[in-house]
Amino acid sequence: MATVADLNADLEDGIGISGPAARRAIKAAATAAQYTGNIVTARQARQIRANPQLAVYDNPNTLLMCVYKPDKALCHRGTTDTPSLDRCVPTCANIARTDRHAAGLRRRATVLDQRAAQVPGPLGERLISNAWRLRDLADAHHRTRITVQGGIA
Repeated sequence: MATVADLNADLEDGIGISGPAARRAIKAAATAAQYTGNIVTARQARQIRANPQLAVYDNPNTLLMCVYKPDKALCHRGTTDTPSLDRCVPTCANIARTDRHAAGLRRRATVLDQRAAQVPGPLGERLISNAWRLRDLADAHHRTRITVQGGIA
């Protein structure tokens, strides 16, 4: 997912979202929607970039989004204006996941299962354990996901 405008489109299409920052992500997507397709001046562009409500970062490596608030960030404890996406902490309050992320977790779990079948003993067991952990994250997403019906207001 490239932008909050993409997130807005996904949410309008019925994609679910979960996590401690899910509602903030929905709010960011709704805020970003007002700028979609509009001509933006340099001043407006600076205001958009400076708007902390629009600080949403997709992290394809960890299959989650960071709805960044420095005071809640566990990746570096508010020392910078952007998150350290290579240091995501699973218990961070800035995390949100979409249905697409959950599907990616399941695909990654399947790959780990396939690899586990090809390696001996403890390594295979570790891969299987990691696959189950990923499935648990995907299951948790589906149990707690919320959707936005009829568009974002």
